[in-house]
Parts: sequence; structure tokens; C-alpha cells
Amino acid sequence: MNPTAAAGPLLEALLTEAQQWSCDDVEDQEQLAAIDRADTPHDKLALLRNSSLVPSHLASAIADALVTLDPATYSPTPATPTAPGGSVAGPELHRIRDASITVVDASPEDNTSTDVYEIQVFGVSVLIRRRAQWGPATDIPYVHIEDQNEGPGLLLVEVNNTGEHDHPRPWPPARTSGGMNPTTPTTPSA
Repeated sequence: MNPTAAAGPLLEALLTEAQQWSCDDVEDQEQLAAIDRADTPHDKLALLRNSSLVPSHLASAIADALVTLDPATYSPTPATPTAPGGSVAGPELHRIRDASITVVDASPEDNTSTDVYEIQVFGVSVLIRRRAQWGPATDIPYVHIEDQNEGPGLLLVEVNNTGEHDHPRPWPPARTSGGMNPTTPTTPSA
């Protein structure tokens, strides 16, 4: 069984424990109902972790195991309720196939009038936001692209259908003690 497939039964075991530890009182039954109504496995886990239905050390240990086994499903996302009626503050992380998208709330202190979105895929990071002020203009789109791959290479970028522009990935810094300087061509000696 692969690690991702093992995560589902582990969550089910935690849910079963919560049902067995619960009492017939209204609070426990409301917590169980909220867990049952949760949209995603991560939502269920977050509610279980913050409930009084199972010992906290047990819920924490299983939650850590689930995040390790299947981070795409169980990694924390702040938009997800962590307790009935509550939510977490901070960046949201969403995973879609090979990509991850991080969303951070707007920050007027950083001249950001909108949420900030960072998409990471194929070793490239694209950050998109709106700037509150840029010179005399306001509410200006801002896009930052960073090729996080190492070694020499090329990044092709096209903006507003104006054609591709190539951006060579810089060479690593030259070594000062006997290393080659990539700006100085060398030919092999015979």
C-alpha cells in the first residue's frame, strides 16, 4: 500500500476513536456533526484536532502522520475551519497536480491592495498582486517571475502577446580559488 493510500484508513481510525470517546452530551454530538459535515479530509482532521473528542496527543500524532503520508490532502490551509465557527489566519496553500498556489492576505503596509498569489510549478515561481500605488497610478498589476532551477538555462516570457523574450538563467557566481569564470570562455588544452 502506498503512503497516500494509507492516509484514508488512518483518518477513519481517528474518526472511529472520536465516536467511541464521545459522550451523549450536546457539545460532543455537535462536534461529531460538524466533523461529519466537513467538506474535505483536511477539514475533518482540523476539527478533530481541535475538538475534545480524543486526547490531544493522539490527535496531534495522527495529524502529523497524515500530513507526512499525504501532504496534498492534509497540509494546513487557513481558509479551512479549525473549530466550529472558527478559522485560522495566515497564508493558504492549495495544491493542484504539480503546482502549489499560496495566497496571502492583502497588506496595506506593503503597498499591496489585494491578496498576493504565488504559483510554483516546474521550478518557476510567479507572484501576482496589485500595488496600491506606483508613481501617480493606483491599483497597478504586479507580476514577479523567478526561475528557481539551478545552472545555466533559459526562461521564455511573453507579456500581452508581444512575443517571447528570453531571460538567460545566470551562471553560478565565479569561484575565487581556482574555479572557472563563466564569463571567460575556455578551450580544453591538448
